[in-house]
Amino acid sequence: MKCLILAAGRGRRLQSRADSKPLLPLLGVPLVERTVRAARAAGADRFVVVTGYAADRVEAFLRDLAARLDVPIDTVRNPEWDSTENGRSILAAEGLLREPFLLSMADHLFEPALVRDLLRAPLPEDGLCLAVDGDRDNPLVDPGDVTRVCRDGDRITAIGKGLEPFDGYDTGIFHCTPALFDALRAAGSEGDTSLSAAVQWLAARGRARAVDVSGRFWCDVDDEPALRRAEEALLRRLRGKTGDGPVARWLNRPLSIRLTRRLVETPVTPNQISLFSFGLSLVAAALFLLPGWWALALGGLLAQAASVIDGCDGEIARLRFQGSDYGGWLDAVLDRYADAFLLAGLTAHAWQQGGGPWPLAAGFLAITGSFMVSYTADKYDGLMRERGGARFRMGRDVRVFLIFLGALLDQVLPVLVLIALVMNLETVRRLIVCRREPGGARGGADVVADRARS
Repeated sequence: MKCLILAAGRGRRLQSRADSKPLLPLLGVPLVERTVRAARAAGADRFVVVTGYAADRVEAFLRDLAARLDVPIDTVRNPEWDSTENGRSILAAEGLLREPFLLSMADHLFEPALVRDLLRAPLPEDGLCLAVDGDRDNPLVDPGDVTRVCRDGDRITAIGKGLEPFDGYDTGIFHCTPALFDALRAAGSEGDTSLSAAVQWLAARGRARAVDVSGRFWCDVDDEPALRRAEEALLRRLRGKTGDGPVARWLNRPLSIRLTRRLVETPVTPNQISLFSFGLSLVAAALFLLPGWWALALGGLLAQAASVIDGCDGEIARLRFQGSDYGGWLDAVLDRYADAFLLAGLTAHAWQQGGGPWPLAAGFLAITGSFMVSYTADKYDGLMRERGGARFRMGRDVRVFLIFLGALLDQVLPVLVLIALVMNLETVRRLIVCRREPGGARGGADVVADRARS
């Protein structure tokens, strides 16, 4: 399916940030790229982008983006971009759109699930569907600037800014038939060249349908306050990772998001962050081998710092659309090595302090339990996702935090025993939970390849 993106405007209210609004970076990714990537994730496989202001630069960027994503991106210019409404930009692309297509604005952010909801709705013959947000209290919406919608069931009856009464917001995401072009010409002949006028023309003929997408993420980035709201919303969405354990959710994630906010503006890659976090863990493990409390405490601090930083790789990948199967697998492998080195270092430290074979036994069971918790995570997490709702999570975040506390308090052997008990009991608990579920004994648990897994 083709997706038409309007990127002809200048964006005067944001020119202090970037001369061309479509190229304005938002957390390291230009707005038009975010739109292309989100639509692509929802199923669009070809793109048409209408340019206008700074067309040469925008088109050069899109050529590079097409090569990077290996996706066709055609461009067409609207020579009247500065003197007409956005309907003229849509008409400029008419020759490239002969079948139903998606339509979005370069400055509208949205999650792919919103588009999938839109595409599932029946498309009126010779009409369009508009994704409408029925949440009138959506904090991401500027009530004074947003286009409003009035509906009768799933039929749009009126649309426009300042509309009263109204019961929803225009998200700027459409599923259109080519009949939209005739509607634009008809509305233009009456003196209004805006997209909203064409939607109103279709609505008057019963050919404009509303698809409710309340609760889905979307944001119109028009000015500085909207840009700040968008940044905060994207960062806030990073907190919703279902694989987070209690330490990750309440301690690590708030800290890692603060770091990510700074790192996302730099060239650093998720894999580089994974390697750096692993390097910190190796240094921490080496410090555990040294005698004395100071080296032990510093090693504990570095281990916990590495655990916090380890969350940044996945966050950067999500914000920049740089996630990959290999990156997740690399991160998981490095985490397993880091756990082994940290626990081996603590075991060696406890053994050096005396105590006979007990430190070695506790260390062996701690390492074994940690690996088994990680190994069983895939099947357990999959089962919990199918079940839905909240789930109890005991994974790497808890493990590293216990290492940190044990090192800081100079209680290495008790912490090794505690980790051995907790991790092995958690493995047994998962085996019991999965066994009790229908089909729970079938299949096997794969080695974890997700950045947030245990």
